[in-house]
This record gives sequence, C-alpha cells and structure tokens, in this order.
Amino acid sequence: MGTWGHGSFENDTAADWIWDLKPHKRSLLGKQKDPFTFPLTAIDKLLSSDQYLECTECDEAIAAAECIAAAINRPMSDPPEQITKWVLSLKGQKPDPQIINRTIEAVQKIRNDEQSESRSLWIEASDSDEPDQDWLSSIDDLMSRLQ
Repeated sequence: MGTWGHGSFENDTAADWIWDLKPHKRSLLGKQKDPFTFPLTAIDKLLSSDQYLECTECDEAIAAAECIAAAINRPMSDPPEQITKWVLSLKGQKPDPQIINRTIEAVQKIRNDEQSESRSLWIEASDSDEPDQDWLSSIDDLMSRLQ
C-alpha cells in the first residue's frame, strides 16, 4: 500500500530515494568528491525536462531540495536520519549559491507549473481549482527555508 501525504517524505518515492543518500566520503585516492552530486541529479533532471513532470520526478526533487535546505542549516523539523548523517558528513561544507538557486527554481516549477503532476494531483485532492492548502504550505515552507 502506498504512502501519500503533504510532507516532503510522506510518499513512497521520496522515502525510497532518501535511502540512496549516503554520507559524504573522500575517494580512495583522497580526492574530494562533490557531496551535492546526488541531490543535484534529481534537481537537474526535473529542471531539464520540458515535458510533463512525472510525480516521481517531483517527489525526488523535493526530497533533494530538503537535503540542500538542511545543508544550509535550514532543515525541516524532524528530518530523516539519512539527511542528518549526510549533513554531518559535509563537515560544514555548504552548497554554492548556484546550487541553491537551481533548487529554488525546481521547487517553484513543481509548485506552479501546470505540467507538474504533483500539482495536478493536489488540485484533484482539493476539489477546487487550486492545489490542497496543506501541500502548498509544505512547499512554501521548503521554499522559505531555501531562500
């Protein structure tokens, strides 16, 4: 049975995605790997799409955005353990402003674009022409933590 709720990790896709977020480590040769690659992959996938944004892409991008928000010391209340471990492994390293701006753009696209399946599903759930207010509040909270 699937999970579907207003929160960033209250869906099966995001709950599965977060299990692939691993604490940052140096390579075997001691070279620094980019710790933001995994979340940015989900964000860039969504931003590069000019077609209908599938719900799975939206859910993964929102989960990735929560990682970026946590990395700038603005985590959600009670984040998943994987995010907490990942942020600790960053040892204070922060994403550059370009990453933050791309993340904000992705969340805005999910919230506002008529091509967003997540937006469409939350409109259906609200029985109105606007998305469910609790979902909008959750997305708006994420946006405010990213800015």
